[in-house]
Amino acid sequence: MDAQKLQVKIFASSHGGLTAETFIPIFHDWIKNHTLDELMIDVANYAHVPKGPGVVLIGHNYDTFIDESEGRFGLLHNRKRGGPAAGERVADAVRRALQAAVLLEAEPTLGGKLRFSTNEILVRVNDRLAAPNTDATHAALAPEIEAVGKKVFGGPVTLRRAGDAKSLYGVTVTGTAASDLKTLLSRLT
Repeated sequence: MDAQKLQVKIFASSHGGLTAETFIPIFHDWIKNHTLDELMIDVANYAHVPKGPGVVLIGHNYDTFIDESEGRFGLLHNRKRGGPAAGERVADAVRRALQAAVLLEAEPTLGGKLRFSTNEILVRVNDRLAAPNTDATHAALAPEIEAVGKKVFGGPVTLRRAGDAKSLYGVTVTGTAASDLKTLLSRLT
C-alpha cells in the first residue's frame, strides 16, 4: 500500500497547564529562524475547537500541530505531500515528529513544563480513500509501522488499532520507555 499522507502524534506526559495558544509565538519564531528543515509558512489558531487541532504551524509539505484530539495534549506531525519513497515514509514522519518534540521540550520560554511520552506514539494515514480503516489496510501497513516502532523504542512493541471503521486508519505503538526523546530520535538518525 502506498500511503503518503501520514500523521504521527507524540503525546504529552505533562504540560503544566500550558495552552495551545502558548505555542503561537514559538511557532512564529521557528518560521523566522528557519528552525525546521522545511519551508514553514504560517501559524493558525484553532484552539477554540474543543478537542481539536489547537495551533498549527503550516508548512509546504507538512504541518505541525499542538493537538488536543483524542482528548490528549500532544504534538502532531501531518505530512501533506512530498516526502521520501515508500518504505521510508513512516520512519521519516516519526523522525520529524520527534525532532519537533525535542525542540519544544528544550524551549526556554516553556520553563520545562512540557514533557512528552517516550513509550507511545500514534501513527495514522490521513487518507480514507487510499487507506480505509480495514483489516486489509492494517495487514499492509502494520509490518512497516511495527518495524519503525521496534527501532525507535529499541525492542518489542505492541500495536493497537485506533478508531473505528469511520475513523482514519491508525495504530498506537507502545514500547519500552527511553530516558528522553533524544534517545528515541538517535535510533532513527
